[in-house]
Amino acid sequence: MGAVWMALTLLGPAGCGVLLRHLRRQKREMARLTEQIEHFLLYPRDAPAESLAEGEAANLYNQISRLEQALLLQEATAARRENQMVRFTENIAHQMKNSLTALQIQLDMLELQTGEAERETLQKSQCCMDRLTNEVDRILQSSQLAEGEIAMRFEPLDLRRELDTCRERLAPITTARGVEIRITGPEGLSLPADPFWLPQALENVLKNAAEHTASGSCVTVTLADMGQNIRILVEDEGPGIPLEDLAALFQRFHRGKTAKAGYGIGLSMAKDVITAHHGIITARNRERVGAVFEIVLPVMDGARAYPG
Repeated sequence: MGAVWMALTLLGPAGCGVLLRHLRRQKREMARLTEQIEHFLLYPRDAPAESLAEGEAANLYNQISRLEQALLLQEATAARRENQMVRFTENIAHQMKNSLTALQIQLDMLELQTGEAERETLQKSQCCMDRLTNEVDRILQSSQLAEGEIAMRFEPLDLRRELDTCRERLAPITTARGVEIRITGPEGLSLPADPFWLPQALENVLKNAAEHTASGSCVTVTLADMGQNIRILVEDEGPGIPLEDLAALFQRFHRGKTAKAGYGIGLSMAKDVITAHHGIITARNRERVGAVFEIVLPVMDGARAYPG
């Protein structure tokens, strides 16, 4: 190191500049020679054009394979994290369910022992208990739906009537926000479906639209008979769905950047229910404003879809 320092001192600033430029040229030349050697090893001079094309194709295939492996690893990691999150949430929900059951018993016993004045307070506590129990049940049911552990019970269901009922149940939300849910389509349009779960799925989709549309705007629900399928379009007038959220929109516990209060399981439950009915749900942004959810349900013979 001392010899190098002494040499640089003797060269002076001008000599050091010349030396650095020379070293840079040598570095570029080495890079060029390395590239030529790699090219020669891959594509010998006497190789026919077909071999050259095959070599380029092999390189492209290797790059695609590496990209595929990276994507698969990323997907596996995300699935593992989601599974851990689901299991953790299930365990917490089960523990909460046990505690709520014990508390419910205590409330029932206390209500029998108190007078009329205290019963009003107990009834309000009972309403809070019921809401909390329902929320815990939703978390557990979402897990059971995703695992296919809940069997659908198919019977004729009037979709227009069920959508009207969903609109009535969502009245507190729509009234508070000044939102109108407008339903159009033929009357009496029905198909075999589970009378509990399919309305739950439809309500979750309508609720999502009512919460994300602009205040004072309209959510339009359009029913259409497509022959062997029934299509339901739910369109809102909100800001739309961020592109980074579209791919994960139906994943459990995904709430996105514009999420309202909740657990991020409503759309996931809707997708699981619709899938159990052999249907499909997709989401996209409208051309100018808002988002549209499209649900396609096959007309079925009981639980079996008609051959298409």
